[in-house]
Amino acid sequence: MKKIMIIAIILTGIMVGQKSELKNVKVLPFKTKRELVSFMKTVVAPELGVKCNFCHNMTDYSSDEKDHKKVAREMMIMVQQSNKTMNKLNFHEISCWVCHRGSEHPEHTPKKK
Repeated sequence: MKKIMIIAIILTGIMVGQKSELKNVKVLPFKTKRELVSFMKTVVAPELGVKCNFCHNMTDYSSDEKDHKKVAREMMIMVQQSNKTMNKLNFHEISCWVCHRGSEHPEHTPKKK
């Protein structure tokens, strides 16, 4: 239940009017490192089956040098937008797990045209 609440907060884009101590956090609504790290370790990493270094430069987490981080940011935006539609349809929200199922790449990907 706690995980669902965290995902709901993230995916609905609720922003708190505090000054953030984080650098280069563009999509997620967290304001503290503790909140962000907790979410990444308990939700994102397990749902994608990856460790921090998959997306992050371990000496500068705010760096956008890794393409996986750029893709992850776009995928999070996609999930947020999908959940706006799901809410309008009175349907349950989704998360990365829907496609990834604990794997860094979804098993079933769209066919290229």
